[in-house]
Amino acid sequence: MASEIESLLDYVMNIGGTELIVTEGAPSAVRLAGKVCNIPDAPAVEVGALREFLGSIEGESGSIIGGPWANSRWRVRYYRSALGNSAVFRPLMDECPNFADLGAPQTLNNLLGLSSGLVVFAGPACAGKTTTATSYVSALCESRMLRACFLDASNEYPVRTGDCLVLANTSGSAADKMAQALRCGCDLFWMGDFDGENLLPMLRAADSGALVVCTITAGNSVGAIEALLSGVAREDRALARTMLASAFKAVVVQRLLPGVAEGAGAVPAWEILYNTQNVATFIRNGDHFKLPSVIAASSSEGMLLMDDCLAELVRGGYVSREDAGKYVSNMARFG
Repeated sequence: MASEIESLLDYVMNIGGTELIVTEGAPSAVRLAGKVCNIPDAPAVEVGALREFLGSIEGESGSIIGGPWANSRWRVRYYRSALGNSAVFRPLMDECPNFADLGAPQTLNNLLGLSSGLVVFAGPACAGKTTTATSYVSALCESRMLRACFLDASNEYPVRTGDCLVLANTSGSAADKMAQALRCGCDLFWMGDFDGENLLPMLRAADSGALVVCTITAGNSVGAIEALLSGVAREDRALARTMLASAFKAVVVQRLLPGVAEGAGAVPAWEILYNTQNVATFIRNGDHFKLPSVIAASSSEGMLLMDDCLAELVRGGYVSREDAGKYVSNMARFG
């Protein structure tokens, strides 16, 4: 049974897929250039095959780094489904690319000059947000000497630390570790995937003069802001809004679409929200629905609306109108 899954992983690597989706009792699928596709002639995976292959599956869901399988390390996110165990396998590069090589809008270089505040990299599953965020953290560490604390539990890609001093041997919860690191004068926190319990400690660190970087699953800037606040207790919501309005610096949303040209693979689309006086007011008051109009009107300040980016990709012949239209929130802007 285990060899069957490894054969599927070989298939994903051979065709340049970005994910293998396995559900016991059902045929497997692959994500290719942003699309989920059935694997031709793939048989249903037997019940128990995932547990045998992974060695152990603890709890209803979780995430592990496994391998090498098919000559690669893999991030595996597993969960229980109606049919049995399911898992999503994603191959990991040996190291994250350079921030300058990501093909991101030039305005993102503004982030390299930050020394404090909260920077959020967002996007749906398998959009490359972790790769981009890790590349950003590596670029920061290579550009100047910092005192850094890495709390990324998944550790998908190693951070290139340059001459930075990395704080180690902290103990307790993430909030405890952040408090210890701040007492030691920490300049940079790399949090990895956002955990709602950590929002207030993250904002306190940002307010204290540290730069805090995290990733979050969301399809646009409004969704990212709302996801940040969703885990805060009702009695702390007003405080969290006020602190977020003051501390956050940028939300960078990334999405991958199938390229039109043969062999183009996936093409990234971007949305960029920077904090301004208007943005801070809307966050403080809970008027998140007004943020897209601010982004659309603030291109001169380096902001970029996902709808405008998608429209430009279609006009340039990089992605199809059909694929881009699936993610446009305002068809009037799409043209």
